[in-house]
Amino acid sequence: MRHRFLPLWVLIGAVVGVIIGIFSPKIATVIDPVGDVYIRLMEVVVLPYLIASLMLGLGQLTPSTAKRLLQHSWIAYIFLWVSAFAIILVAAATAPTVARTPVVNFTSQPEGIQPLKSLVDLVIPDNLFAALAQNYVPSIVVVAIIFGIALQFVEEKNAVLGLLRALQKACVTIWNWVVFLAPVGVCALLAGTINNANFSELLALSIYMAVVTSAALLLAFLVFPMLLAALTPVGYWEILSALKNAFLIAFVTTLSVAALPMIQAAVDKLAQKDVGSQDPIERREIVQTTLSVSYPLAQVGNFFILAFLLYASFYFFVPIQGPQLFALPGMTLISGIGSPSSSIGAVSFLSGWLGLPSLATDLYVETMTVTRYAQVLASVSAFAFVTILVTFNFYGRLQFRPRRFIAMLIVSAGCAAGIGSLGQLGGESIPLHSETNYRTMGLPSSIQTLSDANISDRIGLERDANTRIPSRSGSQTGLSGIQSEGKIRIGFNPKVLPFTYINSEGRLVGYDVELIYRFAWDMNVELEFIPYNWETLQDDLKASKFDLAIGGLYITEERLEDLTASNPYYENPLALIVRHEQVDDYASRDQINGIENLTIAVFDDPVLLPLAKRSFPKATIKVVPNYDKLSSMHEVDAAIWTLEQARAYAVSNTGYAAVVPKDMATRFLFGYLMSQDSLLLVDYLNFWLNIQKSNGTLEDMEKRWIDPAIDQSSQSTPAGTL
Repeated sequence: MRHRFLPLWVLIGAVVGVIIGIFSPKIATVIDPVGDVYIRLMEVVVLPYLIASLMLGLGQLTPSTAKRLLQHSWIAYIFLWVSAFAIILVAAATAPTVARTPVVNFTSQPEGIQPLKSLVDLVIPDNLFAALAQNYVPSIVVVAIIFGIALQFVEEKNAVLGLLRALQKACVTIWNWVVFLAPVGVCALLAGTINNANFSELLALSIYMAVVTSAALLLAFLVFPMLLAALTPVGYWEILSALKNAFLIAFVTTLSVAALPMIQAAVDKLAQKDVGSQDPIERREIVQTTLSVSYPLAQVGNFFILAFLLYASFYFFVPIQGPQLFALPGMTLISGIGSPSSSIGAVSFLSGWLGLPSLATDLYVETMTVTRYAQVLASVSAFAFVTILVTFNFYGRLQFRPRRFIAMLIVSAGCAAGIGSLGQLGGESIPLHSETNYRTMGLPSSIQTLSDANISDRIGLERDANTRIPSRSGSQTGLSGIQSEGKIRIGFNPKVLPFTYINSEGRLVGYDVELIYRFAWDMNVELEFIPYNWETLQDDLKASKFDLAIGGLYITEERLEDLTASNPYYENPLALIVRHEQVDDYASRDQINGIENLTIAVFDDPVLLPLAKRSFPKATIKVVPNYDKLSSMHEVDAAIWTLEQARAYAVSNTGYAAVVPKDMATRFLFGYLMSQDSLLLVDYLNFWLNIQKSNGTLEDMEKRWIDPAIDQSSQSTPAGTL
């Protein structure tokens, strides 16, 4: 560092940033873009530096030297990955497990086909420019290595190597400039992080963050340095002393790439002292090449996404079992190659493979605000570990010291046991994601304000569905009636997860409820909720007792004969709610119909009731008012519903799973029902729904209410994509 007071200024900037984030959200919002600019200036040269360094490092070697270097390198990476994943697996093992599967879809495609293709696309590109645009770092690394090896066989390569060397130095020069912005950048980053962080989610995963931070620091300052001291003539404290500036700059910038020049200088100095009077030019080439290759391959901080995914599995209530769990370390290693920023893409890719919701990536970004400091330090230590070990091995200077090695094992095992104990402090006390536990979900704060200002939803809850409601008549029906009275009447059923239901606070919530609040707000009318019974729903709409019916309603031919419906907003297959231990008995309709003395529950819905009788003619159909007391109905073997509603029930009730059997072609279109003389209202609603779809509101609502617990790609399809 060219300015000896820079660390002090960075510390001052950090303190000021924390103060601003806590006490002045407005200032934090204003200076937040400064932090983004700082990070982008540091990251904008990562890919050019990566490509130039790999091609230069490999291309400047002769084929024979490169072969020797490869022969002396592979053992270093094996040591690195084994030791790193040993600690990471300890951290990951502290995550509570999800023993039961909330959804079993027997009609979905076999697992592994699409993920394998996606992994091939991630690692082996067919278009380098597309890989650059999408930040597929593993692909870029593969291409750079191939070109670097090819350059070894090119005779007239000095001009190309000179260009690559100039590009590499330019990248380092830019970092040297930008690093002096660290005090301001760190101040803005910390202020923005504190101001924008979702502390409820961070608190829920506090054990995860503590475990990852501890494990990363263990790797950075104990495991890797002690292992080097056991395999080389260099002492433990000598290694830490040589790397102190690299650790410092990486910590204050949270960018491991900023430490590379310092690591190179430190390793070259150590090698010059202990390797002996070797060719200094060749030695620097070996150090530079090894460090360049280690940057993408030794990003140990990225590998902690393995622990995150297991914690996220419990947090979002999505089990990871069998082959996926066994393959996860290997998949993490491959997808974690690259730069620290590429870990976000790795989480997105692996979340899709494991069936975690898209919210998992957002959660990882939020937890990175705490864990990234230790993760970066672990990566810096890993770069130095590989570079020192390969360089000393290349020159035959490895020296195994059994006592130091045993000491490293004892210290590492003791610290790992401590990390395991730390993880047990949280255990299963970590709460489920608030948007996975439907009973605790609520409307967004902006919608909740509207709900608090309008008590008609509570009036509706207190009113019995059989209470006589005055009907609109004549010209007062439909859109004209709503506009003249300044109020829209909404029929609802409070037992339809996740569309209309009562949460633990006694409020009416759900996808349909939120959408209707938004609709009434945009119409500038009051909102009144009126409960209905399934058997009288059509008659109530025809009698104009309410203007619009919501509650996960299906659009059927029979309903369209007497009513009119909005455009479908969702589509879902038929599913069964069954006890978890009996899932395999419901794999197909033929298998279900072969079960003796089968009893299936269904509420008196004009669509589900005849469908249940038609689909399962040998079963006893038990009509129930709702599924609230399903667990106490010991004579009932299963209940019929759509997948989304069955899944919401299974997630919210212990011991149940939602099953989609084979040979069940029935799929439902969800929409909002109105009387036949409400043509203007349905046109208005359809136009409004199209606007909400185009501005992303419907997509956002779907992620929160319908897509929080599992990947919907194989189970359901938004109606707009049919």
